[in-house]
Amino acid sequence: MKRLTSITLAVVFLAGAMSFSWAGSDKQELAIAKSIMASSGITAKQAISQVLKNNTGVVYSYELEDEDDIYFHEIKLIDIEADKKIKLTISLQTGEVVKSEWERLFSWFFDDEHIVTAKKLASMKYSMLDAIDTIAIDEQSILTEIDVEDKQGVLFFELETKGANGKQEWLVDANNNQLIPVFKK
Repeated sequence: MKRLTSITLAVVFLAGAMSFSWAGSDKQELAIAKSIMASSGITAKQAISQVLKNNTGVVYSYELEDEDDIYFHEIKLIDIEADKKIKLTISLQTGEVVKSEWERLFSWFFDDEHIVTAKKLASMKYSMLDAIDTIAIDEQSILTEIDVEDKQGVLFFELETKGANGKQEWLVDANNNQLIPVFKK
C-alpha cells in the first residue's frame, strides 16, 4: 500500500509539473506571436483590414491560432450577396492567405445566428475594426479573439486580449460604439 501511495504522489507531482510548464509556454507562445506581428506588421487589425479590402461581406469572427508552431489569423466572414460563409487563414509572418474555405449560407433546417447578425451589422455600417479601435489595445497586449453576439436585442462584439496583466475581456456595443462594463468574478 505504501508503494502505491508513493507512485500516486509521484504521478500527481509530475502532472502538476507538466501543467505548470504548459502554463508558462502559453505566455511564451503569445510573446513569440506578438514578436512576429511586430516584425511583420500583420496584426489582427491589419489582417481584418486586408480581408475587408479583398472581399465583400461582414467579418463576424477572429481568432489568433497556431498549428505546429506556425501562427496565423483565422478570420470568418459572411458574404450575403454571394451566398457564402468564408473562413480565411492568414500568415502572421507574411499576411498571405494560406488557406481559404467556404460554404453556402442556405439551410432548410435552421437560421444561422451568424447570418442574422451579419445582416444587422451590414445595415448598421459598423465593423469589427470599429470595435478594435474602441478598446485601444495597449502596447503590452495582443488581441486573441473576437466574436459578434446578439443577445436580447443588444448587438455587441466580445473581444479578448492577453498581456502582462493576463487575459482581459471586452464588450463593445455595436449600436453606440461604447464599452459595456465586464464584471469580474
